[in-house]
Amino acid sequence: MNENNINLVTSVKVQKGNKNRVNVYVDYEFSFSCSREILCRYKINKNEYIDLNYINSIIHEDNYIKCKSSALNILERNYKTEKQISDKLLKKGYDIDTILRTLNFLKDYKFVDDNKFALLYVEEKIQSCGRNKIKNELLKKGIKKCIVSKVLNEMDKCQYEENALICAKKKYDMIVKSENNFQKVYLKLGSYLTRRGYDSELIKNILKKILKKDDFIQQEKISKKDINPLYDIAKKRYNIITRSENDINKINRRLSQYLMRRGYLWEDIKPVLRKIIQDDI
Repeated sequence: MNENNINLVTSVKVQKGNKNRVNVYVDYEFSFSCSREILCRYKINKNEYIDLNYINSIIHEDNYIKCKSSALNILERNYKTEKQISDKLLKKGYDIDTILRTLNFLKDYKFVDDNKFALLYVEEKIQSCGRNKIKNELLKKGIKKCIVSKVLNEMDKCQYEENALICAKKKYDMIVKSENNFQKVYLKLGSYLTRRGYDSELIKNILKKILKKDDFIQQEKISKKDINPLYDIAKKRYNIITRSENDINKINRRLSQYLMRRGYLWEDIKPVLRKIIQDDI
C-alpha cells in the first residue's frame, strides 16, 4: 500500500545514545528519527500506516527546534568550534541536514565563530605553549588550516618568545633542584620545550640564554666539597626518622625530601643515602 505516500511503519527503535529519541523504519528501511513526544502525538506505531510527507514536514521542524536547543545548552558551558558542536549533536542522534541548519543559525547570530575561537585559544595558550602544539590542538578541534595559519601569523612574536623564556626558566628551576649535570639538564629542558610545542630554533636560543656551563662546573665543585657535611646532616636526620619508621622505602623518601628541602641536589643525595643504609646494616 503506497497511495498518496501512505506507508507502513515496520519498526520503531529507541536510540542507544539518547533514550528520548527513536529511529523509525518504514517499509523495512530506516526513514527518520524523531522525539518520543512526536511519536506519541501523531500515533506513530509499528504496523500502523502513516502519511510520510506530512509526518516528515512536522519531524524536520521539530528536530530543528530541539537541535537548536541542544546546541545552545552545549554553548552555555563554554565556547565551542563548529566541529565540536556538530560532533556532540551527532552523538545526540540528530541528522546531518538538521545539524547544518542549526550551525547556520548559530553562525548568523554569532553564537559560534571559529575565527573568534582560534583567537581566544591562542591568547590563552600562548602563555605556556608553542606554535606547534597550539596549531595541532586547533586542527584537532576542527578549525580550518587557513584560520589557524592566520591567527598564528598574527601573534605578537616578541611576547611569544618572552613567554617561552619565562616558561623555560620555571622548568629549569625545577630541574636543577634534583640535577646538576649540564648535559642532563640541557636534554631535559630541551625535551620539555619540544613537548610544549616550541620549534627547534627557538629552543636552541632559549637554552643558550638559560644554561651556562660554568655555573654547573662551579656547582659540581661545591657539591663535592660539601659531601661530608651532607653525610653528617643526613645521618642525624636518619637517626630521627628511624625512631618511628621501619619501612626502608619510606625512610629513603622522607630523608631525601628533607635533604632536597635544604637545597641539596639529588645527584649528591643518592650516594649518601646508599652509604648510610649500608653503614646501618
